[in-house]
Amino acid sequence: VSSLHRFGTAFDLNAIVISHLHPDHFTDIYPLRNELAYGRLPDPPASPVLLFAPAGAAGYLAACLPKPESRQEFAAGFTFRALEDGVGNAGEVRLRFVMTSHPMPCHAVEVRAGGRRLVYSADTGPCQALEHLAAGCDLFLCESTLLEGDEHLAGQLGHLTGSMAGAAAQRAGVQRLMLTHFFTPRHAVKESSAAAAKQFGDVRVADEGVTYEV
Repeated sequence: VSSLHRFGTAFDLNAIVISHLHPDHFTDIYPLRNELAYGRLPDPPASPVLLFAPAGAAGYLAACLPKPESRQEFAAGFTFRALEDGVGNAGEVRLRFVMTSHPMPCHAVEVRAGGRRLVYSADTGPCQALEHLAAGCDLFLCESTLLEGDEHLAGQLGHLTGSMAGAAAQRAGVQRLMLTHFFTPRHAVKESSAAAAKQFGDVRVADEGVTYEV
């Protein structure tokens, strides 16, 4: 949420996507909800924001709050849509979702607008459905969590190495590949990027706060 404020506020959002319910992918929803509720006082809260999330997410997310009234207020701030529906719309933006290979149910998302396509892998191990979704896209934002020496853990942990992300991009025929979701030191990010580049030519590493054109 703090990074969002470099470019706008929560009131500029017309939709949110939560790929899955691992904490590193959803805990910012709580300060975001507070901003929507109280960020324009004394004016009333913002209208409910469209939130695409796994089935059952409304109850799961609200259950983390201590009081019944807090849970009700939280849920009232969003209009929930299930990723399992497979498609969605947010204004002029068209969304499509496919299940990835991850220990917890997780969905990749295709974002289509203005004749351009961005595909975000979310968390995943090797996944043919993801490659089908990404086929020919303008920008493939793909996770690269594992070090190269941990490739044998990809299926078990539901994550990719840099070389695996590059190979997936090559098979999918994407235009550009951008790596993200690193749980490793900065020197290892360079290793992952170099490994991906051996599989796919146009590789970049996503940097926080930088704007990229799709």
